Amino acid sequence: MKKILNLIMALSLLAAAPVAMAEGALDKGNFSANIAYTTDYVYRGITLSDDGPAVSGGFDWGYSGFYLGTWASSISPVAGESVEIDWYGGYGGEISGISYSLDLLYYYYPGAASGADLDFFEFGGSLGYTFAAPLEPTIGFSVMHSEDGTGGTDSETYYKSNLDLSLPAEFGLSFTYGYQAFDPDKQPINGYNHWGVDLSRSLSIFDFTVGYSDTDGNGETFEGDGTQKVIFTVGASF
Repeated sequence: MKKILNLIMALSLLAAAPVAMAEGALDKGNFSANIAYTTDYVYRGITLSDDGPAVSGGFDWGYSGFYLGTWASSISPVAGESVEIDWYGGYGGEISGISYSLDLLYYYYPGAASGADLDFFEFGGSLGYTFAAPLEPTIGFSVMHSEDGTGGTDSETYYKSNLDLSLPAEFGLSFTYGYQAFDPDKQPINGYNHWGVDLSRSLSIFDFTVGYSDTDGNGETFEGDGTQKVIFTVGASF
């Protein structure tokens, strides 16, 4: 899922900003679309495209703090599926300079073999704060929880923290640390850590990102080898 928590935070803040949204809920200014190509679809430190390229796209709507959206990406089949489709919605805003969102997501994998049990819900929220300092540092923290994760895993929780910096020449630098926790009765490990860094630059409607991602040894359980990756992504928003 396309760094979906970052997308959700951006949508919730946009939807809550009266100067950014059209007056009517169905006015065209409240709708947006995006497409992207990446050299590796990495989800929480783990490749979902078998270390190969992936193409994705989505549509979003936001109004008065509320947002809805869908996003889809090509993936490497696990149980007959070849695409991931995400549906999400929620509410977000800002209090005393602290941004927040309350979020609900559904992961859908059409074409998966009967009994694979890949589809699941997640719910949670996020907080963020931007400091009035050089490079405009922004810190964020989010938690997403599922009672029935992929493959029927119970009580699956994801924690993510990030630091974003605004560099000269309109570049952006982001640092991410996350922890994916599992039910030890359903998975061979209790969880794994992952981390990454991204350098990005927007040019007109296009966004260019080069990033590095890795996990600890537990994360390698899901790939069978090293999880160190350098990823290039180009996207466009409309």
